[in-house]
Amino acid sequence: MLQSETAPNCTAEQYEHALAPWQKAITAGNCAFENQSFYRARDHYQSALYLVSNLIAHFTHQYDRQLQEEALMHCCPALVVAAHNLADCYLAMALPHKACEQLIAVHQQLAQLGDHANPQVGSIAMRHGMRTRTELMHFIANHQTHKNLVSWATSVLNTPHSAHPYH
Repeated sequence: MLQSETAPNCTAEQYEHALAPWQKAITAGNCAFENQSFYRARDHYQSALYLVSNLIAHFTHQYDRQLQEEALMHCCPALVVAAHNLADCYLAMALPHKACEQLIAVHQQLAQLGDHANPQVGSIAMRHGMRTRTELMHFIANHQTHKNLVSWATSVLNTPHSAHPYH
């Protein structure tokens, strides 16, 4: 009985430990961004995005559905933060096409994850996908002069979920 009571805390500690390198990369990226060292910030945000993407890939292929759900509850917000920080960094570097590309990539990644065989994982991904959708809509509203990017982002937002389920 005592083991089952301590397991959730141990699991939370494991997620914190797994996300520690992500947190370190985000913190370093934020510091660099604040100091207007945008190339360094970009590198840190890319590292954070890579780290959390690998964690998501790992946990989505686990057989334990509860483990999948708990892990994705921690990893999806981390994915969104890393991707949005990277997009903001690209905008600060005057690279709106890279920012748009990043926002679209994370939106599509979450949409694909929304089609996961575990409906709870899909629900978690779609909830965070709404944040990426909002960011894409802000991008469209703020970059009307970039017609090709606006068209691309709009077409992504108007495209329904992936036809290929994520299993």
